[in-house]
Amino acid sequence: MQLSDAECSAGVLQTIRPWRVCSMVDTLFTRRRHERADHPMKVLLVGNYVPDAQASMQAFSRVLERELPSHGCELRVVTPPRRLQRVAPSSRLWKWLGYIDKYVLFVPSLVMQARWADVVHICDHSNGMYVRWVKSKPTVITCHDVIAVQAAKGMVEGWDVGWTGRVFQRLIASGLAKADLIACVSNATQRALLGLQLASIQQVTTVLNGLNDNFSLLGPGEAQQLIDRLGLLANDRYLIHVGMDLPRKNRKAVVETFIALQRRAAESATSAVVSHLILVGPPLSPELARLASQHGVADRIIALQDVTHQELRALYGRATALLFPSLQEGFGWPLIEAQACGCPVFTSDLTPMNEIGGPGACYVDPHDPEAMAHAIEQAAGRFEEMRALGLQNVSNYSAEKMVTSYLAAYRQVFEAGRSVPERRQGAVQDLQ
Repeated sequence: MQLSDAECSAGVLQTIRPWRVCSMVDTLFTRRRHERADHPMKVLLVGNYVPDAQASMQAFSRVLERELPSHGCELRVVTPPRRLQRVAPSSRLWKWLGYIDKYVLFVPSLVMQARWADVVHICDHSNGMYVRWVKSKPTVITCHDVIAVQAAKGMVEGWDVGWTGRVFQRLIASGLAKADLIACVSNATQRALLGLQLASIQQVTTVLNGLNDNFSLLGPGEAQQLIDRLGLLANDRYLIHVGMDLPRKNRKAVVETFIALQRRAAESATSAVVSHLILVGPPLSPELARLASQHGVADRIIALQDVTHQELRALYGRATALLFPSLQEGFGWPLIEAQACGCPVFTSDLTPMNEIGGPGACYVDPHDPEAMAHAIEQAAGRFEEMRALGLQNVSNYSAEKMVTSYLAAYRQVFEAGRSVPERRQGAVQDLQ
């Protein structure tokens, strides 16, 4: 007696252990989707835990979330929900409850969502440990920097990492090693990743960051209206710095450079290139507040929090220049944000800053505030040229270019997964 297709299928399923049914059905439908030439790529973006308040990581995810659907992708975004972490950040339990939310309670829903996807993109390498839970699907991880890994190995001066931090970084490294493709946001990050032997060269490529929002020129009148509430007058000339008060951000050198500019102008009986310093970030530390008071410039240094995107555009556009003497970055978004808004850029003569800023930026020794002050004074006559070259440089960092490169990455790991479905070993070509 010949059985119908439905009867055959039912008979087969009866012989399969129940825990394998979902996996086999998922595989069957995945294969059928793969056979359709018109199948849109199904991409699962794994974002960051919102209470961690990682603004740059959230901005990165937003670019992909905004752009991928217009490039023919079906998109789902999944982030760990806040469940247990209901205590104040000052509590000793805050970190540990967050870990449970992220790495225990979130895992079942991540596994379920991954079944839907053709490709899983973990948007932050700090969540690299998720790879083990989605390894049945092609995986892409974006590596923004390896600074925390270097710190855990004692390679970052002034950053002491406890035993839990070292364990955490080992878990991240293990996840990176299992990914099909690691997309580094700069060539410098790729070199550092390979130098630490966190992945093989076949697993790694560079996909340069694009602008994460609409940073562009504003008219002087519109810009001034936006920053009126910040207490800046139309004729105020100011230096701007954007970033947290971390040792590697080198905020002390920013303040010392501003002090040097004021002192040099007073000694030469001339007007200073800038009269104010704007810090977009946390308030001055007690140490820097004392330093500013000792040199009589405390009333000319303004630290701004909760700045809107439009206000930041206006601040960049009205600034005399951005000073960004960072000692260590994975990419350095403020460089291209400022350039896109027509702001001259002074930044460290270190990678990746001297790769990202292009010919429009002025590169300085971040350890020498006096030299930075001199460089700003010397460049004052060519600020317009720096603005024009900066605007040209920004064309290399469009969201369109970034997303196009990620689409190429998705297709590559997807095709590798089709050819070796049991586990992709992903010899992935460089996408540049």
